[in-house]
Amino acid sequence: MSHPISLAHLTVLDATPPELITVAAAAGFRTIGIRLTATPSVGVPPYDILRDGPVLRETLRRLADTGVNVLDTEFLRFEPDQPVGVPEGFLEVSARLGARNVLVMSAEPDEARTIDRFGDLCDRAAHYDLHVCLEFAIYTGVRTLAHAVSLLGKAKRSNASILIDALHFSRSGGVPAHVKQVDPALLRYAQICDASADMPGLTDTPALIREARTGRLLPGEGVLPLAELVAALPAGAPLAIEAPSRATANLPALERATRAYRALTSLAGA
Repeated sequence: MSHPISLAHLTVLDATPPELITVAAAAGFRTIGIRLTATPSVGVPPYDILRDGPVLRETLRRLADTGVNVLDTEFLRFEPDQPVGVPEGFLEVSARLGARNVLVMSAEPDEARTIDRFGDLCDRAAHYDLHVCLEFAIYTGVRTLAHAVSLLGKAKRSNASILIDALHFSRSGGVPAHVKQVDPALLRYAQICDASADMPGLTDTPALIREARTGRLLPGEGVLPLAELVAALPAGAPLAIEAPSRATANLPALERATRAYRALTSLAGA
């Protein structure tokens, strides 16, 4: 397989980090992304992993027992009314888990503020040998791939990269040819899902967010040009499947992860 595959936590968001590891391993994944910040309002069960307590210890134990690796940790978000964008312990725990990347989005409307905060995060993450991946979406402060590339050029940090999420990329007007115009060194991995032809309006932020959180499809179930997108990515770039769907939310987490594994394996090996 030319692109290693990973299970993003959002695909089985009801699973705690230890449960995520067990489910991923049983489904066939050797790599995962872990959401360290639990958010009950969007369906994440409350758990405390940002300190040396039972959840972190059990997570580390299951990683060791299964051999599963951590591709990235999430979810960081720069909010204009919250000066502290990185929870205490986030970077330290990311490093302890062996993560290679941390993921961040920005709700800052002021680009200069985003650049300052992003640069500071990169500097802090560098102490833990972590890369910082900036994810863009049409309803955030960094709206498109071109905008993200421009911002990284201004931030000038060697451990900075861009996260292409297939859904956000498509909804922001991106096409696979745009990926070929980006320095491959900036594209460390990508998040993959499919989507229907019924696109929310570009100014309908609530609908776009609902689609991102509960309306994604598995590769092959929608209309996105995923094979072309994967072909445009750097050779060997990992693909993380992030495909939460309200249509399958009642299925056991293992069943959802197994379906995701099959769909992503088929795409990655195509």
